[in-house]
Amino acid sequence: MNRIELRWHPYRYYPYERDLAIREVQALLDPKSFAEVQQGLILEKPSKMHSAERLVYFAEVRNGKSGLPTLQSKLERLNGNGTKRQSTRYSSHGLHEYKGKFNPQVVRAILNILKVPLGARVLDPFCGSGTALVECSHLGMKAIGTDLNPLAVFIANAKLSALQLPVPRLKRALVDTLRREKFVKISPASMEDKRGSYLKRWFDREPLEQIEKLRVAIERGETDCAIILLSIASNLLRDYSLQDPHDLRIRRRKTPIPKAPFIDVFEQAACLFFSKLDEVQRTLPKAPGHGKAILIDTRTMQLCRDGLGAAKFDCVLTSPPYATALPYIDTQRLSLVWLGLLQPDEILNLEGYLVGSREIRGEKKNVLLSALGENRYSLPEEQVYYCLMLQSTLSKEDGFRRQAMPKLLYRYFADMARAFKSIRGCVRDGAQFALIVGSNHTVLGGQRFDIDTSHHLAKIAASMGWMHEETVPLQTYQRYGYHMNNAVTAERLVILRAA
Repeated sequence: MNRIELRWHPYRYYPYERDLAIREVQALLDPKSFAEVQQGLILEKPSKMHSAERLVYFAEVRNGKSGLPTLQSKLERLNGNGTKRQSTRYSSHGLHEYKGKFNPQVVRAILNILKVPLGARVLDPFCGSGTALVECSHLGMKAIGTDLNPLAVFIANAKLSALQLPVPRLKRALVDTLRREKFVKISPASMEDKRGSYLKRWFDREPLEQIEKLRVAIERGETDCAIILLSIASNLLRDYSLQDPHDLRIRRRKTPIPKAPFIDVFEQAACLFFSKLDEVQRTLPKAPGHGKAILIDTRTMQLCRDGLGAAKFDCVLTSPPYATALPYIDTQRLSLVWLGLLQPDEILNLEGYLVGSREIRGEKKNVLLSALGENRYSLPEEQVYYCLMLQSTLSKEDGFRRQAMPKLLYRYFADMARAFKSIRGCVRDGAQFALIVGSNHTVLGGQRFDIDTSHHLAKIAASMGWMHEETVPLQTYQRYGYHMNNAVTAERLVILRAA
């Protein structure tokens, strides 16, 4: 084949998406040359046409007058958003909302650019709700994700299960659940424990009774189907709670609770998801790859332990937390408690233990300050100096959040150093590690400091057995809402290689 044309999707692209598109073409198809035209790219003598269907940022591959849509184009169109808008909730990605999640197109593009072969073992050490795991599954790769957030692991495994389970079986499970729900009785005594008391604070009596009856009905059904049905219900909880559904923090809502019964909205959401999932399963060219998410600490994980298996991983792909990130776990409290994943009094401790936490719990600030002054965790000099410089700029006018910033940043760097070290022990020599991380800023002593997280992490990784290959800037989407001033202002793709 001497010449082919690749057609763009009809929606608007960010500049970095065009750059990634060209890089994936070069990596997958290896053309002798290419030229950019208004509708896409013209390739001359591509040598690996069998990989064309893996392309992310192209809608169609044309050879003369005939054209074939890419798999990505087929999947995105099944989401129902039309062709003028990039879809990020296709396949099982739309099962449950999750703050700060990966862009699935970027995940797939990175897998293409790194030439990760089908059947490879991929690790996502900060997997969140499983975006990378789902994309690997689409390609038949064996992906494992790790995370310390029980809800993240729950949702990720639900998404992966949804790709595997036949839709007719899921529909039968839904019908059986709705039938059982009518006969479930909730004893007042069952709501007097910590879990029940917490939920009664955040739900009116009637919606809470509906939600609890549904949970019991689901859990009495098939275990494989229950994780998916519970995820669908969990995604609706905040809408029916007394919390403001648009606020990342836990604050009382000022808007009325929806009038439609929870059970009716749940049934509609489940039917819609199953309808789209059925089309996805018909569209995927072969059985999806097997993946799973595991509730373990990336900072201490080891092969032959923790459910990771004995074989070393071929590639690492993740979007780690950034320093002093907004506490997204606050948004998930209702689901964590309702699903029985955590007791209410365990949430704050978990939040303080997560990598990138802005909370100091269980350790005194002066202990962290002493660790910074002594460089107790043996970080590279540049990162220690940066934290000490921030500490020296503090003034009496800085509030407690800003006073803690230099110490929290040092703790974040130390946690990421431990993570880089443990991940290195789980991958083969020469394996590539792609991570996308956002930078943020702080104001100390009246001065603004932009924290170039990608630069610092690349330096820390280099001290833990990784070589830095390149850093690629990615333009972020405009954020709106209550927390737009705290949103990530820049993201970068950092590519490392195991030394």
